[in-house]
Amino acid sequence: MPTSPPSWEPHDYFRAWEHSVDSWASLENELKNIERVSDGRKLVWRGVHNSSYGLLSSAYRWLKSHDRTPPPEGRLREFESKLLAASRTTWPDRGGSALETLAHIQHYGGPTRLIDVSHSVNVAVFFATEQKFDPNDHTPQDDVDGRIFAFQSDDRVVELDKTWGSRELPWIDWDRDKNGWETDLPFIWNPPSALNERIVAQHGAFLIGGVPSLPHGQNSRYRMPGAWQSGNMKTMPAAKVREVTSVSVFLKSLDRRTARNSQATYTLRIAAKAKPEIRRRLLDEFGLHHGVIYPDLFGLAEHGASLAVLS
Repeated sequence: MPTSPPSWEPHDYFRAWEHSVDSWASLENELKNIERVSDGRKLVWRGVHNSSYGLLSSAYRWLKSHDRTPPPEGRLREFESKLLAASRTTWPDRGGSALETLAHIQHYGGPTRLIDVSHSVNVAVFFATEQKFDPNDHTPQDDVDGRIFAFQSDDRVVELDKTWGSRELPWIDWDRDKNGWETDLPFIWNPPSALNERIVAQHGAFLIGGVPSLPHGQNSRYRMPGAWQSGNMKTMPAAKVREVTSVSVFLKSLDRRTARNSQATYTLRIAAKAKPEIRRRLLDEFGLHHGVIYPDLFGLAEHGASLAVLS
């Protein structure tokens, strides 16, 4: 008999594909497993401290809250165009490409479609297990389950060339299928290290992609794993996909090697109880702490008082 329809909430959807981590040892084993199943793919990593969060850019989240509905691609482009115009008229025009301007805005906490990732899995683990503090009294907050994503980056890396280094948004006039903008894995941009100190410290890069578009038949990749075996062949509705992610993802099983002709995304959930041990190991073995990850004065101002409370 077919099973009941699955929940499409982010934590339920990602849980269907994840492996869980409950210690430093199991983290090491699961990372080795990703290396095995990814079969030589180049990967970039993202860590989020709460496993229930969707894979949503800051601009997408802001518009989703403001409009009370996930924004379509056109709405996101409209917002970006106005943001760039303001950066060059209301504020002094500092020159540079549209991407560099968006990266600066992202760095200082503004909303953009850029999604932070790292070429270092250890940095992603730091973000997934990072100690969070109360913004008012700087006391440590209770840990919650965190999450790591790994994205295939083969053949999706862009440079600040004539297209991507333009003063205008490179994708402003792209249709859905241009370069797989709304259908393939997002592009990876490695910003210049001189852009800010955190780029070097965090081995930073950005995911850049369009709001997921699901032409007929293509949302089958958002079907829950095991659908054939369970008899529940319902695919994830497009509206629900856009609640979970603001870029296309191709989540793959961690229980078998991924086919060579497939785009791939993987995810791990890190249990709250494992975070203290993992933080200690990151510090002891790799020297990773807030001052290393956030080396600028902005980081000192944001985290210094919290760390002082702990000492």
